[in-house]
Amino acid sequence: MTGWADFYATRIYPAVSTALSWVAAPFGFSLTEIVVVLFIALAVWLIIKTVRRKKPWWRCVLGELGLVLCAIVWFYGALGLNYFRSSLYDRLGSTPMPYEEAEFHEFLAAFADNLNDNWCEVETVDARAVEQEIKAWYAGLPAECGLARPHRWQHPKRLLFNRLYSAVGVLGFIGPAFDEMHVNHDVSPLEYPFIFAHEYSHVLGVSNEAEANFWAFEACRASQDQAVRYSAWYMLLSFTAGNIRSLLGEEAYQAWADTLIPEVYVDLELAQLHWGTLRWAWLSRAQHKFYNLFLKTNRIADGTANYGQVLRLVVTFSDLHLHDHDGEEG
Repeated sequence: MTGWADFYATRIYPAVSTALSWVAAPFGFSLTEIVVVLFIALAVWLIIKTVRRKKPWWRCVLGELGLVLCAIVWFYGALGLNYFRSSLYDRLGSTPMPYEEAEFHEFLAAFADNLNDNWCEVETVDARAVEQEIKAWYAGLPAECGLARPHRWQHPKRLLFNRLYSAVGVLGFIGPAFDEMHVNHDVSPLEYPFIFAHEYSHVLGVSNEAEANFWAFEACRASQDQAVRYSAWYMLLSFTAGNIRSLLGEEAYQAWADTLIPEVYVDLELAQLHWGTLRWAWLSRAQHKFYNLFLKTNRIADGTANYGQVLRLVVTFSDLHLHDHDGEEG
């Protein structure tokens, strides 16, 4: 299956994605949301039609199964087969770096230095400038990385149900119907560059959430804009703090956390308050369980925990642990 998925990801998906995103480009709103609403409306209509006309129940079931089959074929043909492709380690002929305490502490020291040194107040963000810079960075990646090429017409779409996504804690997503990218409108200027780069990596064929976080981190930390670089380090911390705590233990983790400047914690607390006021706890838990199952079904064994696995990718492929901790970018 992996061989076929690799062929699809590198030979077929780029053409499919180019065509679908080009068709959707003239529409500023999300066509994927429209498609989902139409599918739901059609499913409800089939039930109502069956009841009102007193048709056999099995005809309704067949109709509903037909709709589900169409949705599955559309999803996997337009995007979903990317979930079964080779890992980034395999594509780059590498293996995950084994945990070595000394090197990991070097990495954490560089992490803290870069996070502290790139801190700045991020009150606004030039979304178009971020898009241009991130796309240019992705365009410069070598072919062996296995990503499709960026296109100028691929922009974030306006969301019709943004309040719902905020309620369940979804910061962004790719719409499989037309390979559209979406960034939650409630995302802060500090979060925006990283989330844009993360979702755009999905458009370019990345399915693994840890890999998407890795590309987002690398793209943002390479920026000439300090606010975008800070977004890289800040979001990396938000995704991996739990992993770091697990590896170090509570006491060692706290000693490392104490090396971060207070301003970083202010940003984290503000984000927690911001999303806490928007989130509906019961619905967020339900969505988390559903998405966790979806990822596991599609060969992401860690489920939603896969987001935090970016730490291993960064340690393996980043040059951070090879540098002295002088506060300069790694």
